[in-house]
Amino acid sequence: MVITNDVFGLTISQFERMYKACLERRKIHEQYILNLRYPDKSSKEYLEYLENCTDCIKDHLRWIDPRDKCLYEHLVQIVGSEIDIRTRQRLFIINDMIIKASGFPSRTHIFSGSLAEGLDLPGSDMDVMYVMNNYKVIHNVENIKNQIHSTTFFVMETDINHPGFAKLRHVRKESLHNEVYPRKQCSYCPPGTCTGSRSYLSVNRFLNRVKDRYPDMEVIIHGPCISDKAQTDDIAFCIRSKYLPHNSIPWASRHRLQWPPSFVIDRIMKYGCLFVPIGPKTMPDNDFLWRVSFSVAEKILVHSFTYTKLLCYGLLKLTLKYIVNRNIEGKDLLCSYFLKTALFWVSEEVDIDTFQISKIYYCFSLCLDKLKAWVHTCYCPNYFIPEHNIFQGKIDQSNNKILLGVLENIKCRGVNGLTENLFTLDNAHQYLSSTKSRSSFILLDFLLYRTTCYVISKIREGKDFYKALSCIDSLQKSESSIFIFDACKSYRDRISEKMAQMLPPPNTIAQHVHYGQHSSLIPEELRLEVEFSEMNILPNVMSRCLRFLCYHHLGDISNRRQSLRDLYITVKENDVRSLNTESNELTILGVCFDISGDKDIAYQCYEEALQCDMDVCPSAHARISKLLEI
Repeated sequence: MVITNDVFGLTISQFERMYKACLERRKIHEQYILNLRYPDKSSKEYLEYLENCTDCIKDHLRWIDPRDKCLYEHLVQIVGSEIDIRTRQRLFIINDMIIKASGFPSRTHIFSGSLAEGLDLPGSDMDVMYVMNNYKVIHNVENIKNQIHSTTFFVMETDINHPGFAKLRHVRKESLHNEVYPRKQCSYCPPGTCTGSRSYLSVNRFLNRVKDRYPDMEVIIHGPCISDKAQTDDIAFCIRSKYLPHNSIPWASRHRLQWPPSFVIDRIMKYGCLFVPIGPKTMPDNDFLWRVSFSVAEKILVHSFTYTKLLCYGLLKLTLKYIVNRNIEGKDLLCSYFLKTALFWVSEEVDIDTFQISKIYYCFSLCLDKLKAWVHTCYCPNYFIPEHNIFQGKIDQSNNKILLGVLENIKCRGVNGLTENLFTLDNAHQYLSSTKSRSSFILLDFLLYRTTCYVISKIREGKDFYKALSCIDSLQKSESSIFIFDACKSYRDRISEKMAQMLPPPNTIAQHVHYGQHSSLIPEELRLEVEFSEMNILPNVMSRCLRFLCYHHLGDISNRRQSLRDLYITVKENDVRSLNTESNELTILGVCFDISGDKDIAYQCYEEALQCDMDVCPSAHARISKLLEI
């Protein structure tokens, strides 16, 4: 049979041309299509898509310039594949969920910074924010729908002269009922800070009150953070507002191309913003201006980045660390936040399909040009509040020429100069060189170890461990990523281990080890023993049983045989006997002989267990039945 035309009158060759043209359009607009399908690229759905994607070579690597290919290959070694980055993002999301579920009603834990954004670069730290849940910031009194007695409300009063900062005016409970309340000192403000009947939350008083929460630790106030003496662990305590400041509202509707998508804008508008206890750099002694923080919003934005943008972000951060900050005069003038701001503005202003992997250096150059223009005018507009110049107090006419020279030199040296400066094998870049030799899964395992230790340290009481375990069980049922599933398993194991360590020690050698019905702590080989009821057993018997099982799983036949002899002697000739556990111990001995392949002795142990006078082990009969089936 020969097919010449289809029902629509298209020849086979015409159909092929249209199909190829469709594929070509899909390749060109891949970023746009993915952005529509997966606006939140830190979601489990997108991670599942990446793990199942057969077309893993992004953009089909149609390199216009081989130098771009070289830069890209170096970047992937340092920044990671897209799966690596999305896995890190997802890991920190579930970390926040576990800590939140474990029970801290007075505060909400939020990971922020580069690691939470998915970039594990040299020097990346785990930045943490604590949102104080008993404080709320509102636009006006009418925003209070339900008066919560444990919550203290503040009205934000933005400062025209300092965009990006606000005063937090305390709302007394009397004002909620439109009553005239007398002028009196607010407990949140130091003497002399009340104006008429108004009182404002003091930055220093707030920080000192937070500092008092750690009476047993030597902590210091480090900027807006509470830090340990070594400044290795910074925690930013902040207050949430579900409402964005009035001067940031235009952000949601201003003209932009395809990024950020509406889904992301809606999430940010729904969350609101945070207030951190630090004033403008030009007014270090101001005690009443709080900085508006969009940390959560920025993390949402970075999580919506395409892979090319994430690589570009990583390239900007590496350039800052290994090129800009190596210039003695220009060191510390730029910071990562300025780079991220530049990438936000560029992402909004250009077509999303501009960010192709094959154009990685061009994308980097767009951000570099943006930075140069800002440094030239000494004005860097905050992404959400453009009237707020975030260069203020940092870059001005006295130092911008130095920084411009550094940036211009980076641009003049081009892609080859950038690659050579960042990835040459010399002592100055020893860390970057060594990173290449380590597989991505090893780096992820290191990160998992760090986060596991941190998360476990935040769970303090026994009841909180049970809450955390419940959350982990739920995550294991819903998460599709193999790494995230295994991470949850690791958390479960570590929490169970810590819970076991918190159990009180036995007072005497005859005290029982108790396993509840369906206990998750009992070895897999003994699950049948707790299927029908709880089980008690002497600790010396159980310890020898565990020793036997350990050698069994290690395949150490010689030590397994010796452990079985020790267990037999302990059960049969034990001077310390417990009549109500004897049947359980004989059954366990039988299980161990069964595992070793000695079915006859196992049968005898089960029979003896059934003949005991007290508390006959309910699984002994089932064990005999299983033996007879064989």
